Amino acid sequence: MSGSVVVVPSAPLLLPEYTGRQDVGADLRDRAVEAIRAATDTDGSDRAVLVVATDREQRGTRPPLGQRVGRHLCELAGVGVDGVVAVSWDATVDECRAVGEHLGRRPAATLVVVADGSARRGEKAPGHLDDRAAALDDEIVAALRTADPERLLALDPGLCADLLAHGRAPLQVAAAAMAGRGEPRCTELEVSDPLGVLYVVARLAVG
Repeated sequence: MSGSVVVVPSAPLLLPEYTGRQDVGADLRDRAVEAIRAATDTDGSDRAVLVVATDREQRGTRPPLGQRVGRHLCELAGVGVDGVVAVSWDATVDECRAVGEHLGRRPAATLVVVADGSARRGEKAPGHLDDRAAALDDEIVAALRTADPERLLALDPGLCADLLAHGRAPLQVAAAAMAGRGEPRCTELEVSDPLGVLYVVARLAVG
């Protein structure tokens, strides 16, 4: 594939139905929207393909949270969604690699990967504090900063599951789509954890 990979959070606070009197997600939402807009402008397209994980617990018939967040961010960016690749949150690395390699053979497209890091970065985090979370998140951030697909593919599914790193599978799908296709490079990377969850907004240029 050639084009761009954009990583955005799957935070519920980015959706209108979870916005309270104070829109605490406004800055994060704006950064994600601008990253999507910049990537599609660079790629010369107004379309994107979403890569998301299924929810850990399916509630009702609504699409996965990541899909809803991704579509909303793309809509705000004025970008259409050409397709959604929904990978099981607990997919094996081999399964993610197979999906990503198939995706990488598609025509050039902007991939919008909806993915969080660990949700156990503090006492008030959704999964409470786990001392292993910081090291895992540092590895995710370093892999994105260096645009290293193999480093992302080396993330351990079991550890990521323990640390509620829900973005592991979508990141590994995107990594496999990038692998062996030119020299990926990171052109934007912003990291935050306001609620004890690692949120990343990143743009990677591929090919």
